[in-house]
Amino acid sequence: MNLVIVHHHLNRGGVTQVILNHLRALHEAGAREIFDRVVILYGGRATGWPENVEPALEGVELVEIPSIDYDTVTAVGEEAPFRATSEMLEKQGLSAEETLLHVHNHTLGKNVAWPNALARLAEAGYRMLLQLHDFAEDFRPDNYRRQVEYHGESGTGMAEVYFQAPHVHYAVLNSRDRGILEKAGFASDKLAWLPNPVQPFPVLPHRADARRALQEKLSVGPSEPYVLYPVRGIRRKNVGELVLWSALAPQPVTFGITLAPVNPVELAPYQAWESLAKELELPCKFNVGGDAGLSFHENLAAADAIINTSVAEGFGLVFLEAWLAGKLLIGRDLPEISADFKKAGLRLDSLAACLYIPKRCPISGREVFSEQAYRQRMTELFTQVRRDFGQEEMEAEDLEKQLDERLSDEWIDFALLTVEAQREVVRAVANSKELAEAIVEENALVMRPLMQEDVNFDSTIQINSQIVLSRFGLKGTGERLRERYEQLARQQPGPVSSFNGANRILRQFVELSRFHPVRLEDA
Repeated sequence: MNLVIVHHHLNRGGVTQVILNHLRALHEAGAREIFDRVVILYGGRATGWPENVEPALEGVELVEIPSIDYDTVTAVGEEAPFRATSEMLEKQGLSAEETLLHVHNHTLGKNVAWPNALARLAEAGYRMLLQLHDFAEDFRPDNYRRQVEYHGESGTGMAEVYFQAPHVHYAVLNSRDRGILEKAGFASDKLAWLPNPVQPFPVLPHRADARRALQEKLSVGPSEPYVLYPVRGIRRKNVGELVLWSALAPQPVTFGITLAPVNPVELAPYQAWESLAKELELPCKFNVGGDAGLSFHENLAAADAIINTSVAEGFGLVFLEAWLAGKLLIGRDLPEISADFKKAGLRLDSLAACLYIPKRCPISGREVFSEQAYRQRMTELFTQVRRDFGQEEMEAEDLEKQLDERLSDEWIDFALLTVEAQREVVRAVANSKELAEAIVEENALVMRPLMQEDVNFDSTIQINSQIVLSRFGLKGTGERLRERYEQLARQQPGPVSSFNGANRILRQFVELSRFHPVRLEDA
């Protein structure tokens, strides 16, 4: 049996890292032996692939197929992905009878002709494990709409993207995604739980050296606490909340976010937050992992804690990796993502699912943000979102009622605010010590690590790191992969059909209760 791993590209990013770690996991578990050949099919971009061949990558063959890259990068005709892939498989001697395809993120809409090509390969008898890292339905309306429009009025839209067959299984990263697909009608025996594997960091630079570099390059003193947000600052990372933390935390805590976005659409909001932090002279530094900053490992070594403010993750690697770096993780919890980690025994009590902000200052009684403007903007945004996803507009009364419920309490989660409301809050906090103190008191549990100097979390860090390595390490992942691969290899090919529950996937995602405006708003 041959294993063919397929993705649009091998550039730096989460999926490329997952592919590398899957290969390491198979090696660690001794599971490479079940395959005669391991081949990677990709579009041609490979800046994230290591130059040095490690033991887990020995014998792995890389094969370029330009037409399976993003169709915004390479012009792709309707037939090109199927024709090029089937011809390459034939040329490589990778027959359907002897080959299993492990395909990553085919439903996200990065190449609209690609799902149809895969369905045709399934019709030819290729066994497949289709791994979903992200969903177009999860407030990515442009990706979703492109796919629906591609299939046209004669097609069935996302039903064809989520094609089904006895020899086609799907893999998900967490219990949330598994539950969504099962409620939509997926057969549970064709769904694999495949959390992303993690491995220990290499030996980090000496802390004294890293702190010296931090002082030289970013002007953070050796005794000043440094809290790191190790992400690229795209909109769903909720950068404004990091800026808010810098306005709330006691001096002289400095916060740093590692990288700026590359996409111009994402870069503008990031730069707007950077400008506001500079204007208000807040201790929040941007692009600390860029050319003028520290390396990733230097940043980790220099940090006193890791923070998360993201409102949406496919897997949530930071919930695992922070502990392996020997750091406390603070900030925002994502309960639907972290549930699997907590079930495994991870202690995440230094996180909170909300960061509460008062609608009015408890001292002065003044509005902290304009509630009227917030209601109006939320109505515009969510109405447009439903329209973009092809959903019927909510009745005005129903939408107003849900907004009433959201605003019924005196406090509201900062992540639920619009960008403009978030900016109003940050300005108000920066200009009012009393307001800042009230917010800190209301969020005392999550703020505790920065407010109490004598708090020690060493035991939590040690216990969590041990759990991460034992439950989410390479060997366990390799064993899970081997089991699913062997199960698929025994499966006889059958008819391929579209999935009539695709709309049920969409409806579970596009709800006001799950909507964070910062994910879609411009600067």
